[in-house]
Formats: sequence, structure tokens, C-alpha cells
Amino acid sequence: MENKDNYLETSKAERSVWLMKCPGLVSRSLKAPQLSSSSSSSSASSSQAVAKVILSIDPRVSSDDNDSSSPQFTMELVGTETGDVPKRYSMDMTKDFVPMSVFSETSQGKLVVEGKILNKFDMRPHDENIENYGKLCRERTTKSMNKSRQIQVIDNDNGTHMRPMPGMIIAAVFNNIFIICLPYV
Repeated sequence: MENKDNYLETSKAERSVWLMKCPGLVSRSLKAPQLSSSSSSSSASSSQAVAKVILSIDPRVSSDDNDSSSPQFTMELVGTETGDVPKRYSMDMTKDFVPMSVFSETSQGKLVVEGKILNKFDMRPHDENIENYGKLCRERTTKSMNKSRQIQVIDNDNGTHMRPMPGMIIAAVFNNIFIICLPYV
């Protein structure tokens, strides 16, 4: 490691973070406000909440029964643009997993350790939303089963449509590796 930029930044390595495995629909709805707030210059819109996590603890239950006394987590999406996406999700917490860390890369290409994973959560729609979510999943599956590709028979195929035409070869050098890009015709 000759270059100083190749070092891994570890100042946040001991910070505890949560890992949340969520459905694709939820992931897209959580990313949507970030995209709109990044185009805005207002600092108030950049700190806009996209969801809230509710922690429920029942003090009447004894700590001897591990299953029922464990804290219950629920997440509610704040945005109203989610359409048919359920807004409430139960978050099942597990602590029994292989120790992991979170890494990121800055816009300058520097690698950073963001923290170590303390808790892992699996999301599922809350009981009141399970029917709507099932309907949404069935619609998505049905839509993906529709064949949108067409098969055509090409007469007199001599391969000219697969060869690059003059002037279509793009060359680039990246980290002393010569790369040639041939676009499809």
C-alpha cells in the first residue's frame, strides 16, 4: 500500500449499527425522499424523516420467558406516496448471526468502516396489512410472468449485425488496463 488513499478509514469501526433486511418495495420508498431532497438545497428537507421505529416493551411480563418479554419493534413509513405498499411492518430482531461490519466508499473513493452490526432485523408486513401485501405480491408475480420478448427469424443472416461498424469502437485506459467497448448494433 504505497498510496495513502488506499488505507481503510476505521475511526467509526466500533460504532454499533443495525442491519435491516426489507422488501424491495420498502427499500424503494425509503430511497425516494433522499433523491428528492438531494436536489433541494434546503437543509430542513434533507433531514426529513422517512419512517419511524416504535419499540414496545411490556413491563408486566417477567424476564424469565425470553420470547414474550423481548422488545417488539414496529416500523411505520411516514411518506404518503407509497400507494398500495403497506405502511406498518413488524421487525423481527435476531442477535445470533456472524459478526459483520458495514463498509462504505466516499465520493473520492476512500473506503470507510461505518460500524459493526449489533442487531439484525427481518421485516414483514404487520398483521393488519398482510392481505394487501399478499395481493401486491401476487400482482407483481403475475406481471413478471407476462412474456414481453419476441422471437424473430432473421433471413440471410451473415453476422453483419453482430460486427462493429467503422467508428464504433470505443477504447479507454483504466488503471493501466486497456479496455475496448464494442456497442451492440
